Amino acid sequence: MKRAIVVTTLLLAGCGGGGGDTPEKDPQPAPRGGDPAPHLEALQRIADRNDGVRAAGSDGDRETVDYIVKTLRAAGLRVTTQPVRFPYFERRAPARLGDLKPEKEVRLAEYSGSGRIRALVRRLPRGGCSAGDFAALRRGEIALVKRGPCFFRVKAANAQRAGAAAVVVSDTYGRTPVAATLIRPGVRIPVLIVTRAAGRRIAGGRVAVDVDATSEERTTTNVIAETKPAERWVMAGGHHDSVTAGPGLNDNGSGVAALLALAQRLRDRPGLRFGFWGAEELALYGSRRYVRSLGSAERDALEAYLNFDMLGSPNGRVYVYDRDDRIERTLRDAIRGREDEVSLEGASDHAPFERAGIPVGGIFTGASERGRRRGPADPCYHRRCDALDNVDRALLARMTDAAERGVLDLIRARR
Repeated sequence: MKRAIVVTTLLLAGCGGGGGDTPEKDPQPAPRGGDPAPHLEALQRIADRNDGVRAAGSDGDRETVDYIVKTLRAAGLRVTTQPVRFPYFERRAPARLGDLKPEKEVRLAEYSGSGRIRALVRRLPRGGCSAGDFAALRRGEIALVKRGPCFFRVKAANAQRAGAAAVVVSDTYGRTPVAATLIRPGVRIPVLIVTRAAGRRIAGGRVAVDVDATSEERTTTNVIAETKPAERWVMAGGHHDSVTAGPGLNDNGSGVAALLALAQRLRDRPGLRFGFWGAEELALYGSRRYVRSLGSAERDALEAYLNFDMLGSPNGRVYVYDRDDRIERTLRDAIRGREDEVSLEGASDHAPFERAGIPVGGIFTGASERGRRRGPADPCYHRRCDALDNVDRALLARMTDAAERGVLDLIRARR
């Protein structure tokens, strides 16, 4: 995700579903090691075997989880997995409604059902917010209703129960149709939004509707690993999923590789926990699921949560999260060089922890915002070219070392 970025420059002097069912396709990871590069290469191989993606709920996602679990267990950590349900929507082609222009005159609602039909468009006098609004509709017709005053999902559910083949909502407020969501899967019929003028043109006529989309619930997996127990814990984490557009080797294969390397290096340190979160790219589903599962005593025992997301950006600049002052100072000292301060607000997996009252921090090396001198920090951000060659391996290695120093300093200073 990584949006809403606010940067303040600071110049410091340098000083001093889980994994059991997927067949193993990579050699068993070595118990020790600590180099992030082999993990990054393994994630690229996983993407290559799965149409170039590791997105939540995909085969590439399941292989990624399998690799993470095997690596952590080989390092001797106690590993648990946690299923994460999330709503999935994919539009495979532009929605068609008669001769209306896609996006300019007609737009598909998120979580719409699919279908290909040709039917009469029945204009209804009300907004479709109650079952009675569809009294004049005949089964198999397309219902045309006005926008407002209830949720789009309510209109769609009422139309579906009334036997509509599709529902079209006339947007009375704008020159282009509003971007609408049905909130979650469950509506089976096509739901389209049109401009007021377009609604007038199709009313009373027979038109073709063609919607090719997937709207369903899917499952991904969180992976949690622990060293020997202690009264208080330091936790480090990052998301393991990519976007559907590409393999996500910087975002966030780099964070996964760093975390696995840290787990191998710090396996003997008590009170250290690692989290690998699913479906971050969709709405932080994995980290939110994990934090919700914690009891009050478990939350209180978390001394700090550190988020590692995009640690090898090409043209990268090093940032520390502007959240908890103590953690921020620790990470700045650990980086041993020049870094900036970044406010990612709720745009990555630290946000659910912070909302639960857990101190948070993290390291980040830049997404699509522009650096002062070097152009886009990551021109492949959320694109298919976010592959192995897109990762600055030297920067990733440096950030992994800095993350190790920061984690160790927080463990030593544990209250």
